[in-house]
Amino acid sequence: MTVAMHPNISQQIAIEPFTIRDHYRQVEAKILRHGIVASLLGPHKTISSTFFYDEEGSRLFEQITQLEEYYPGRTERSILQSIARRTVQHMEAGTVVEFGSGDCSKISILIDAMNENQQAAITYVPVDVSRSAIEQAGDALVEYFPLVKVEGVVADFLCQIETIFPLPSALFCFFGGTLGNLDRDQAKAFVANLANRMQPGDRLLLGMDMVKDRSIIEQAYNDSNGVTAAFNRNILRVVNRIIQSDFHPDDFEHMAFYDEQKDRIEMHLRAVKPVTVASPHIPGPLAIAEGETIHTENSHKYRVSHIERMAESANLSIEDMAFDPNHWFSVTTLVKKAARK
Repeated sequence: MTVAMHPNISQQIAIEPFTIRDHYRQVEAKILRHGIVASLLGPHKTISSTFFYDEEGSRLFEQITQLEEYYPGRTERSILQSIARRTVQHMEAGTVVEFGSGDCSKISILIDAMNENQQAAITYVPVDVSRSAIEQAGDALVEYFPLVKVEGVVADFLCQIETIFPLPSALFCFFGGTLGNLDRDQAKAFVANLANRMQPGDRLLLGMDMVKDRSIIEQAYNDSNGVTAAFNRNILRVVNRIIQSDFHPDDFEHMAFYDEQKDRIEMHLRAVKPVTVASPHIPGPLAIAEGETIHTENSHKYRVSHIERMAESANLSIEDMAFDPNHWFSVTTLVKKAARK
């Protein structure tokens, strides 16, 4: 047991260690291997962005969020600061669930807007495939907000969402534009699936990166310090561990560009020379030609019409839609209404 001080509390409070339920280990290694191998053997080589976030990947992404070129993090935090009090003012008890909880900087804004009685009555549930990300978020939360109970869940929320239910009344948070990594149909399906499990009165906060000038977007994914490039190449180290392959990250260069037809950033790794990769799980050597790419991520940018259609298809009502002054980013509050009798 550790002891910490909350800035608003004059006495010392004992903090019980937070708990973590790990469901991701239940995803059999052979299923992960099969998915990676199948994506590499397809006509257009891909690796799911899920595999970015090992411990090193999470560390690099934290660096990315601090970069001058990377506007999403600081812009979204500024919006959250402007709406935090009205978002939590009626929350008396229940659960705050954060999907893709890379750090606690954004959820902390909401919790800090709560009074002590509210903080003592909620449970924070960070959900992520990276156990280290949850551990770091949990450590920080219990230090700054010792009244809040933390119950981490290591899971792939796209296919293991049932692991966090049932829940009491809940505020679900999907920050950082993480939903943008999904194709639009996948994103709509995820929100609809979540909405079906929500109770009347539950709310969902969606942080969405908006369509804007391509130069602003492309600079955010091609930083001058090369941190995003290192983050992108690190996915090959993760794949090496899972399928026992011998990718050499330095054989690939980072590339990211904006597709205006699809309103999305694409990230790729492009081979700088002919590459041959071996793995006991790949039938024969995997040949990658010079200039050929491995597609590692999409980041879809949203328009208001996209968000409205997503809410409608999930039968959720838009309660609030907040923007920064430049309309570069939005945070939308969706609410599950009671069924009509």
